Amino acid sequence: FGSVYKGEIPDSGAIAVKRLESIRQGEKQFRMEVSTIGTIHHVNLVRLRGFCCEGDKRLLVYDYMPMGSLDSVLFADDREALDWKKRYRIALGIARGLAYLHERCRECIMHCDIKPENILLDMDMCPKIADFGMAKLLGREFSRVLTTVRGTIGYLAPEWITGSAITPKADVYSFGV
Repeated sequence: FGSVYKGEIPDSGAIAVKRLESIRQGEKQFRMEVSTIGTIHHVNLVRLRGFCCEGDKRLLVYDYMPMGSLDSVLFADDREALDWKKRYRIALGIARGLAYLHERCRECIMHCDIKPENILLDMDMCPKIADFGMAKLLGREFSRVLTTVRGTIGYLAPEWITGSAITPKADVYSFGV
């Protein structure tokens, strides 16, 4: 849904600037990202450092993740395989990030698009859940929600396909895939 550029803030380090493309889709994704990730903080969630909304331009500014996505680490031809200790740390970090979103935030946040491309890795290979453009907020008084299908085919929980009510377990299913 957008291009990502590497930038630099003097005395603050590298940043990633995501420019949202389509104004219709971009506006919805922009508002969802700012309202969810902009108000929460966890070691396993990408940090939104700022945003810009001017005219039809929508920019999101994040901490830069030098190791790229988990997808690029797992499936690149020229990368060395991850040892079991790193795999364990990455899996545990993602699980902790999801537990925070589902159980510790004021409202339950369902990411709705957990996949290797949306897990970013910092220099220490610490995983950060990213791309909250499809996220769904679920009040604590509700345990499930009916919503339109969102996510990536191949990572969707069966309840998305059958039209059943969605719970945070759909994110857990995607994580397991």
